[in-house]
Amino acid sequence: MTRPIALTVFASLLAALGFFAFSYVWPKISLFYPKYRVERFRSLSDAFPARHIASSTATAEFEVNPTPIAQNYNYDSHERLVDEFLTRSETTAFLVVHQGAIVHEAYFQGNTEADLVTSFSVAKSFVSTLVGIALEDGLIDQLDDPITKYVSELKETGFDGVAISDILTMSSGIDFSEDYDDTSTDAFTIYNKLFLFFRPIERVMLDYGSQGDAEHQFHYASINTQALGQLIENVTGMSVAEYLAQEIWHPLGATSSASWTTDIYGNVLSFWGLNATARDFARLGVLFAGVGRYQGKQIISLDWLASATSPQEDRLERGEIEGFWGYGYQWWLPEGSRGDFSAIGIWGQFIYVDPATNTVIVKTSADPDFKAHEPEAIAAFRAIADALVQAKSSHP
Repeated sequence: MTRPIALTVFASLLAALGFFAFSYVWPKISLFYPKYRVERFRSLSDAFPARHIASSTATAEFEVNPTPIAQNYNYDSHERLVDEFLTRSETTAFLVVHQGAIVHEAYFQGNTEADLVTSFSVAKSFVSTLVGIALEDGLIDQLDDPITKYVSELKETGFDGVAISDILTMSSGIDFSEDYDDTSTDAFTIYNKLFLFFRPIERVMLDYGSQGDAEHQFHYASINTQALGQLIENVTGMSVAEYLAQEIWHPLGATSSASWTTDIYGNVLSFWGLNATARDFARLGVLFAGVGRYQGKQIISLDWLASATSPQEDRLERGEIEGFWGYGYQWWLPEGSRGDFSAIGIWGQFIYVDPATNTVIVKTSADPDFKAHEPEAIAAFRAIADALVQAKSSHP
């Protein structure tokens, strides 16, 4: 081969490699860019590998009963407008289900009813529910068991000897930093390990030891949920996505397919990245609002539902975390005595459940101020739930 031809071939190979690298890396590093995040959040499986989850073979459409919802709510001693909050918090979908029927549904910023929006940490509440089902199926003996009884691979990590119950309540003592204002923390660098250095999640898990004196203390760390995902997979012999399809997605009559983000080797990243329609996300909330029953079938026991949505210790009581929150088994518990709870993901993702009024609210967003807006969202959700009950009592 002559020198000019060799140089041309080499330049072509470099260009092809550069194009491949750009096509692979750019959708990932641009995930949170203001210009792209709304689109990325509704097409995450185009940017990251994912496991497909088929819709149910016995789909169950929601009844639709359009009903005016509350327009105002009180927060921080001021009356505020729901519509203004939805705009300010960059909402992409807002769905209200009351007594099992959709009473309000709206989509924004180009999103539609058919879009598979990503959940971020809302996925954690699905994983928790799968742990409960595995427990009730006898695949896990008890929550006081150390997770390494079932997941021996974790003996080389800070999870060695840690009780499943402590992992469920984010009290494992694992040395994993999660600060969304600092891109050097583990919450960010784990993605570099997975998608830039091409490491499988099982190997990445080995990087995290114990904080030593932090076990039994609340410390929110997404890696806890990944450990629970490994637990599910080891005791069921199925991927988390397959077990979700079998135990939740299909029994609840999901009308659309879904997907769950994986590493490049196809291993489900249990701590985030379940992508589904707003309506299908609502089904988990409806299940919990309906005391674990769906269309006459008990999917999850009353005992699990009560435990998962209650603080297990004083340090997890409502109002003890950040002055507002409590924590159950991967469910957030807002302050007060009404018994409501919520699955919450960064950037403003919610499945809010108020059993007292049989109300479920799904909110998906692309909100950069999500942390500051979370308590305000609860205030708006509560006002909507209360108004629906008042309207019902006024017009029986």
